[in-house]
Amino acid sequence: MPSRPRVRETPTVLRPIVGYFERRVDPLTNLFLVLPLFAIYHLGVLTQMRHSRQGFTWVGNGMDFLTGTILALVHGDIMAYTAIAAGVTILLGLLILRARRQSSLHPRLFIPVLLESALYALIVASLIGSIVRTFGLGVLDQEGLPAQIIASCGAGLHEELVFRMGLFAGLGYLLSRRMKPWVGWLIALGFSSVLFSAVHYLPPLGDAFSLSSFVFRLLCGVAFAIIYRLRGFAIAAWTHALYDIFYFMLRHT
Repeated sequence: MPSRPRVRETPTVLRPIVGYFERRVDPLTNLFLVLPLFAIYHLGVLTQMRHSRQGFTWVGNGMDFLTGTILALVHGDIMAYTAIAAGVTILLGLLILRARRQSSLHPRLFIPVLLESALYALIVASLIGSIVRTFGLGVLDQEGLPAQIIASCGAGLHEELVFRMGLFAGLGYLLSRRMKPWVGWLIALGFSSVLFSAVHYLPPLGDAFSLSSFVFRLLCGVAFAIIYRLRGFAIAAWTHALYDIFYFMLRHT
């Protein structure tokens, strides 16, 4: 009688790494992990606001519908905006801590997630990012590094929220229930990535359109969507933010 083939056991030293990649980050931990992006962006834009007769302008993110709405509600009162932004950040932190009692929260994942996201950002840059030197990233190229870092955090948070969690995941879920799942997810991948690329040409922060830059951003959208699908929202958001930060830091060297 033939003996069963032996299944190789994972070496003890590699078990934590294998275990980390075998699980997807849970929703509560995702929220905890992106809280720094929220705080850096929504409090950081305060340092970039410029007052004019038309009101306040700032270098932010095109998918940030929150900052302008809050400023309109408080009639441009910067102190009121600061109090609301800080209050929301603290409230989210308290809600996360409270939810921890009833759910699993893994704050120790923060450093591994940052390292994993940085690795993905470097991979994206090495595979498709060399094209970026041809065209830059719109008016943000004219800003200082602090403003660019703040805007990068906003891009990682808001664009991944809208295009990956909203469009890609939402549309993919709906379509996969009406057709073959892989077809539905493929359509969602293409649609969300095309739209993600297209919005980078909308004023006032947009570039002048070029086919090479459009294809580049489309491929970035595909990469971020795949990361979101396989690894979760927080890792996709941090990958996006760190990629933009790496780009701007290189531009300043």
